[in-house]
Amino acid sequence: MKRLTKRVLPVLFISGLLLAGVLAYAFFLLGQTEAPSRTSVSSAAAGADKAAAAVAAMTPEERVGQLMMIGIMGPELDIAAAQQLARCPAGNIIFFDRNMVSPVQVRKLTKELRQRIEMHSGVLPFIALDQEGGRVLRMRGSFPAIPSEEDIGRTGDPAAARKWAILTGKTLHDLGINVNLAPVVDLDSPAERSYSTDPGVVTEFAAQACQGYRDSQVWCALKHFPGIGKVKTDPHIDGDRVQADAEELRQQDIKPFADLIRRKEAANAFVMVSNVTFPALDPEWPACVSRRIMTDILRGTCGYQGLILSDDMEMGAMAKHYAFSDMGVMAIKAGADIVLVCHDYGHEKETFEGMLQAYKTDPEFQRLADEKVMRIVRTKLR
Repeated sequence: MKRLTKRVLPVLFISGLLLAGVLAYAFFLLGQTEAPSRTSVSSAAAGADKAAAAVAAMTPEERVGQLMMIGIMGPELDIAAAQQLARCPAGNIIFFDRNMVSPVQVRKLTKELRQRIEMHSGVLPFIALDQEGGRVLRMRGSFPAIPSEEDIGRTGDPAAARKWAILTGKTLHDLGINVNLAPVVDLDSPAERSYSTDPGVVTEFAAQACQGYRDSQVWCALKHFPGIGKVKTDPHIDGDRVQADAEELRQQDIKPFADLIRRKEAANAFVMVSNVTFPALDPEWPACVSRRIMTDILRGTCGYQGLILSDDMEMGAMAKHYAFSDMGVMAIKAGADIVLVCHDYGHEKETFEGMLQAYKTDPEFQRLADEKVMRIVRTKLR
């Protein structure tokens, strides 16, 4: 990365002075419970040094861009998409059917996006999609026919989840896509998207899926915390309030997430947080903008130390009730690391500008944002 090296030279001295503090932060994030070996210390030192240097070289715009995952509107990095990335320099991209025509075309697009985003920010992007299986598939004509999680769960064999995750992950890796927003860890989710109604069964199948994605060198995402199996209204249309008490949620919906995190099965997994409201956990705010849910429960009680993603802010559950200029700021302050805005260039720009304004005028937001950018960049360089 010639440009990264060139930009980093002026800040290496500062990065060296900060290295001890960065290392302590890195070991905290990695959840070290044993004394690290000399090899692991050396590796962590190198990774922390690179991350600190990369972040120090970023402009405020580039740092805020790392906090976003956006969509582009077509299968090419055309003039409109290039202009959008100039106005809203997001560090991460999500694909939908509109972006995917053929394997050759997708490889070309991911290569161009990686080159452009790395050139401007110094680090490679996360390029993600939802390839769950069943009804939730992209590029159906060119992908293997992947069964739904419900069908995989019905086999009674958790190894089947790993097998399909390996196949999916290798396909994505070959296309230049490094994140699959799966597996769904909800209980009895609509549209065949859940392995089971039993938390223990969901945990075992999701654990194997995570292993499969790790085997194929693709990040994955457990979703949709704290679990949307009980929703009555589709969040794409409007918000919903899950009427279950805190103990029921803890014993049922949250349990697969908590168990996977405790067992370290989520070592290669992000967590996507729902935009549904859970009054027993937070009577006021949807989960993706709730400090109680993301910081107190997911980070605190569950002990999760990886990347937290919001669900798409353009869903009716959020877009009908909050301004895009506020949503990103709300999510980051509440505990999210990456905010998804996927379908409209205007909404993406509003969200970016709202966060950039907060970064420049609110010292507490700037502190939180920089902490999250460091976590994101460290993950990318891992």
